[in-house]
Amino acid sequence: MESEKMFHQRSNVHLLVVDNNKDHQLLIGYCLRTKIPQAEPIFATTAQDALSFLQRSFNEPNFPKLLLLDLSLPKTIHGFALLEEVRKQYPLLPVLVLSSEQDQPLVNKAYQLGAHSFLGKPSNLDEWENKFQVIKEYWLWTVSLS
Repeated sequence: MESEKMFHQRSNVHLLVVDNNKDHQLLIGYCLRTKIPQAEPIFATTAQDALSFLQRSFNEPNFPKLLLLDLSLPKTIHGFALLEEVRKQYPLLPVLVLSSEQDQPLVNKAYQLGAHSFLGKPSNLDEWENKFQVIKEYWLWTVSLS
């Protein structure tokens, strides 16, 4: 297990982060640098930007291993539409939904559309760092990604 952790820590991991909130992008970027230094994030602010990047990078070394998706782009309907399209076009790409809203119907719909995880957005820096530590331990150290 320790050798597996070392392997993951030395390997570059491309992530696509889709969030139109610039403050959240800064927080996510900071947390990735501190908690997952091997992460190479690409930030998109719209569903179209995200789909364009996925299309350009498909079958390339920089195709993301994970997609972090805020459903509010700026409306939740845009996030759901992107989630549906990603599930259709890139069924092996894990999608982690990050959302400030966590009401049960929203969570249920995200899972019904194919989200692999639904994470509430933290309210302070310590919580953000803890969230990304958990993401690293589960998604990079525990499961096997394609």
